[in-house]
Amino acid sequence: MKFVQTKWKSRNDIDYNHREFMIEDLKKNYLKPNLKYSDVVKLLGKNQYNFDNDFIQLQYEIYVDYGFDIDPVETKTFIINFNSDSVFVNSRVDYWKK
Repeated sequence: MKFVQTKWKSRNDIDYNHREFMIEDLKKNYLKPNLKYSDVVKLLGKNQYNFDNDFIQLQYEIYVDYGFDIDPVETKTFIINFNSDSVFVNSRVDYWKK
């Protein structure tokens, strides 16, 4: 699926049901070397943010399954890493299951 900013930012009742299908297009056509942190935030919005002296990381929720509890039992997160100069380094999808 082609990346569409409005769909990326839209959430149905529970999750972001379009994000997972847009990641390949996003990685291929938008997340390029020398891309700055501020450009990614303009494109995808600011979400969970981690900062260290050596790196900056944005995390975008793709999927969270709570099962029958209040704690998640399964998650998928799109991670985008930047170096200390706020320049794009790489991206990945993290998957966790209890």
